Amino acid sequence: MAGKYFSTNDIARMCSVTRQTVINWIKRGKLKAVSTPGGHRRVPRQQLLEFFLEKGMDTALVWQFEEERRKEIPYCWEYFGMGFTRRWSDHDCGKCLVKQVRALRCYLLRGLSAPAPEECHVSCEQCLYMKRYGHVLQEAEL
Repeated sequence: MAGKYFSTNDIARMCSVTRQTVINWIKRGKLKAVSTPGGHRRVPRQQLLEFFLEKGMDTALVWQFEEERRKEIPYCWEYFGMGFTRRWSDHDCGKCLVKQVRALRCYLLRGLSAPAPEECHVSCEQCLYMKRYGHVLQEAEL
């Protein structure tokens, strides 16, 4: 789903404007967005392309951004923040050790200390983030 939706930060980077400008576009109805269960705004890819065409902006900016994003590996809390899954909306990433130390390889921290209520709700084997990026992260260690 992350590839089909863009955050206000994503759009701000593409358009070289502030995040607040993008939020204003959404509030004024110039750009259509949906809300995640956590209240964050996401703009469907098709809506963004239509907005770019309407404003005479180069749609290649969207393609370039997507290509750059494909090369990046997000942190786990960024990955779960991109989508619309309710499963993670009750997880307080602000208190999570992985986020506090900004660890890219979250699985290395699992089980280092006594389990805390902020720890992941699923095993690494069941984790959607690890299913998507785990092999890339582990290959980079070799």
